[in-house]
Amino acid sequence: MKTKSEKSTLQKTSTPGVYKRGSKYCFIVELGRDEKSGKRKQKWFSGYNTKKEAQQALIEKQREIQTGLLVDTKDMSVAEYMDYWLENYAKVSTRHTTHNVYQKRVNRYIVPNIGRVRMKDLKAMHLQKLYADLLKDGAMYRDGGLSPITIRHLHGMIHKALENAVRWQIVARNVSQMVELPRVEKRETDVLTREQVQQLVEAAKDHELYIPILLAVTTGMRYAEIFGLPWKHVDLDKRIINVRQQLVRTKGEYKLTEPKTKSSERLISLPDSLVAPLRKHKAEQGQKKWHFGKDFNKDDLVCCRPEDGQPYSATPVRRKFRSILEKAGLPDVRIHDLRHTVATLLLEQGVHPKVVSELLGHANIGVTLDRYSHVSMTMQKEAVDSLESVIFSSKNAL
Repeated sequence: MKTKSEKSTLQKTSTPGVYKRGSKYCFIVELGRDEKSGKRKQKWFSGYNTKKEAQQALIEKQREIQTGLLVDTKDMSVAEYMDYWLENYAKVSTRHTTHNVYQKRVNRYIVPNIGRVRMKDLKAMHLQKLYADLLKDGAMYRDGGLSPITIRHLHGMIHKALENAVRWQIVARNVSQMVELPRVEKRETDVLTREQVQQLVEAAKDHELYIPILLAVTTGMRYAEIFGLPWKHVDLDKRIINVRQQLVRTKGEYKLTEPKTKSSERLISLPDSLVAPLRKHKAEQGQKKWHFGKDFNKDDLVCCRPEDGQPYSATPVRRKFRSILEKAGLPDVRIHDLRHTVATLLLEQGVHPKVVSELLGHANIGVTLDRYSHVSMTMQKEAVDSLESVIFSSKNAL
């Protein structure tokens, strides 16, 4: 029987990198150098019964290193893991815009706070404290903290990343499941009345945002869908808009991408009153293209900046829209709130929620009913009253 010292003694073999320890074989692979310290990084693999097994395993590990599949996770930090997750999961499995949002959250909130924590040491208490600190003092460009809804979005990303870590056998369990999240107070939706919508449209006449506002109050399209709508997706003869793309800005550049969800791809009927203004607007754009050249509005957008044909940026639009509201003496609502206004007015007029859901591009009718529960409850009350009048008429009164 061999002694403990004999078992632990490494013996070189004829194969470089493969050693014999006791009755077993092991090998070592080089993982490059640490970026900060410059020291060599190595990893041992042991427990092979024969030299041939160790040789085959060594070849496989070297292949994994060459293809980037071998990652040393033993002392991997949260920052290192999130960087790996962003590059190898989020970048290939989510939209470009989603990946950019994830990257910002990681760099702003995760790396500075818990980035140095080892994945193997990460506990629910780290996340609980992270969320508490961010709620108190986590805002980047103002005093105070992040909103509960932003914390929940951050948590959703962390939960997804840790689910992958469990699947990849980097951690044993997803500790984010044990964290209590802040309660989100349901925000009252800001909507305009029918009369206020009429005031808004009147105040917007002859303004460059007239067409975007008309589209918003008649179709319920999202902000990004309106400003990403090309003429080729508008059929003025058939009075149909085909929502197939949206305008998004990432890192200071605009991109035309697919809509938010699959259900967002939809056909919308144009009201007759919108056809004439759109024809006039299209003709005016054609004149400007003739004057400025082919680079004017090269994406053929229905709503572009009149001075140079470039896509709109969100901040100038908000400023200009606010000036129209002030001119009309209306509440300070967002352009996106016009979408809520359309849904509310339609439901109040008795339009079936399924129709409203399809118009807005919601994933299902449940989303519509939940978001506009205040209106649906009014509709329920009217339905119950109507049923009551049928059942309990004067001759059948209780």
